[in-house]
Amino acid sequence: MDKHEEINGLKPSKTARTAEGLLPLQKEYARTITALNRTGILTFLPRSENLGVIGIDGKEYPVPTQEQLQEVFTHNKELVDRKMQQGFTQLQLTPIAMPISQLIERVKTAVLKHAVAGKIIQTKKNSTDIDIPVRVNTAEPIWIWDRVRQAVDTPNLVYFPQVYTDHNHQGLTKEDVMQETSLCAVPGWSVGLIEPILIMPQQGQGKVIGGRKQLEEYSTPHDYLRTLSTSTYQGETGWTPEDFLTHFITRLETTNQVSHDRYDSNALWLLGSYMPNSGENRLKRLVPVGYWYHKRLYLSVHRSGNRLRDWVARSTVRLGT
Repeated sequence: MDKHEEINGLKPSKTARTAEGLLPLQKEYARTITALNRTGILTFLPRSENLGVIGIDGKEYPVPTQEQLQEVFTHNKELVDRKMQQGFTQLQLTPIAMPISQLIERVKTAVLKHAVAGKIIQTKKNSTDIDIPVRVNTAEPIWIWDRVRQAVDTPNLVYFPQVYTDHNHQGLTKEDVMQETSLCAVPGWSVGLIEPILIMPQQGQGKVIGGRKQLEEYSTPHDYLRTLSTSTYQGETGWTPEDFLTHFITRLETTNQVSHDRYDSNALWLLGSYMPNSGENRLKRLVPVGYWYHKRLYLSVHRSGNRLRDWVARSTVRLGT
């Protein structure tokens, strides 16, 4: 067994389960950590002698150990049990502290590696579907709108706004989120649960699970945000660019599949982030979006009032301490 695995809790132990056995925590932890390690998101931190990331502030943020996760899940048992009964049964560890620019580079490297190896395929609706290869623009595998590139890793990108307004949006900066224990149960790391859905429901096709209706395609970011503020969706927040990039690279590494392909009507609103407009035109308030489309990955924005076919939203149940 690798020294780094021993440090971070990947060792034989009894499988931890919550919510009547819906989440095999040890298996989920191993899947996630292995993918983050193989793709270079995790690096060895010399001071703490652990695997983790160097944050935007230059500090070390060790990846959560399995024991820490068990404590977080136990602390949030009531919320975890309820949300898992609603379909949130997949672990998501997001290195919020890591600069988005570095995450982008890791994803770019992973896409090119899979392209060279001929191991990059379309999202499968069913595991038995045949593999359909995806072509990659190797000269520019990730396209990022200039305004997004300029905003990431700066206070101009707002996190977890309560409303999409220029003022009083009640959002946070990236560094605020890193230290906010209700959003990052372990410093610099979001510990959350997501639905293991490959392609989000289209309009009118969302299922009601545990009294909660799944989010569907074709709502505005304003509508999605209002929905997430209701009691049924308690504990859920929209995805950030860090969530999207981490999920994309993890899924690519573990299944060779791209995620959130526009051809699947599955382009994603990143509701957990926001770019307020300094002017008076509210239609220019921008919400980041992420998707795979025509040979490459995109990070761009659309107006917060737009209602678009093929565009969906996802949420994460973020566990705090």
